[in-house]
Amino acid sequence: MNTDHKCSIKQLLVFFIWTVVAVLWVNHPAEAKVYIDITAPAIRKLPVSITAKGSPRAKEIKWIVRNDLETTGMFEFIDQDIPGAEITAKIVVELSERLKILLSVNDLIEDREVLRKRFESPKKNVRAVAHIISNDIYKMATGKKGIFRTKISYLANSSSGRKELSLMDWDGYSSRKIVSKGLTASHSWSNDGRYIIYSAARNRKWRIYFLDLERHREKVMFSSKGLNLVGGASAEDIISFSSSRDGSPEIYVMNIHGKGLKKLTRSFGIDVSPVFSPDGGKIAFVSDRGGSPQVYTMDSKGRGIKRLTFEGPYNTSPSWSPDGKWVAFVGRKDGKNQIFMVQSVGMELRQLTFSGNNEGPAFSPDG
Repeated sequence: MNTDHKCSIKQLLVFFIWTVVAVLWVNHPAEAKVYIDITAPAIRKLPVSITAKGSPRAKEIKWIVRNDLETTGMFEFIDQDIPGAEITAKIVVELSERLKILLSVNDLIEDREVLRKRFESPKKNVRAVAHIISNDIYKMATGKKGIFRTKISYLANSSSGRKELSLMDWDGYSSRKIVSKGLTASHSWSNDGRYIIYSAARNRKWRIYFLDLERHREKVMFSSKGLNLVGGASAEDIISFSSSRDGSPEIYVMNIHGKGLKKLTRSFGIDVSPVFSPDGGKIAFVSDRGGSPQVYTMDSKGRGIKRLTFEGPYNTSPSWSPDGKWVAFVGRKDGKNQIFMVQSVGMELRQLTFSGNNEGPAFSPDG
């Protein structure tokens, strides 16, 4: 299966569906110590050792946890036989009818246990439990929530040539197809991660659908003549989308039940790709009202329209950072698509990619 080059990887959201994990006992010290200050100008790496024993699945869990934490760039892994680690994580795995795990994290400098947690889960959930362990260690070390149980939604071309909407773990494993009929690159998550909203052309009619991932049920949210492409969801699950129902594409909003339809833009140009800021107060979108596609912002009522991008002839696919301070987008430079970021208030511009063609920028929950 090849990833469709026209499709974007959409924003990650915390997602616990399909995994049943019983936390039997948790121990946190009264005064939690922050080992890694992620707000510091220069973040030091925390020296860590991880040991795993018991079932053969222990090594797999250890590998997943190490890969999760290593990817953050905040942890330095020390072999258990070599001095230098400041904390050590011990993972003991028992596998019978169910998967049973004991996690113990110790501060080697202060000689005390800083985290103890037991898990019980169906055997098939090895990767899910490992990601939860990574989240626990990350939170213990930083005081912040980890992103290792998040999912990525994406479109791919199947061997038959059909576009398939799929999900995978944040690290690329456990991919599964969820929709394969008439899909476009336009799709988004609900705020709570329960629904995926997407656009599809079926029976020569464009509609916006949502899929309930908990109940595995699909429902039509919006249907009209013309082209209807979903944008994003606000914190209150108000859905933004573009529709050419009245002629040229304009920006609309509705609630997640398909009610309360409101038209926000009225221009002679094309207005598409609307996405809410994290607080729901603003919408970034793409418009060619100035002569070429550029990124604009407006408030959630359609007022105060402001042009955000000025460099380059073709800028599309806006995506907000979780703190709302930046908007990532695709900009055409030297004939190729590259990823940029621009301040949502201010003029600072950063180019993030420099080679090849790059599309579909999206932020993880921690930025």
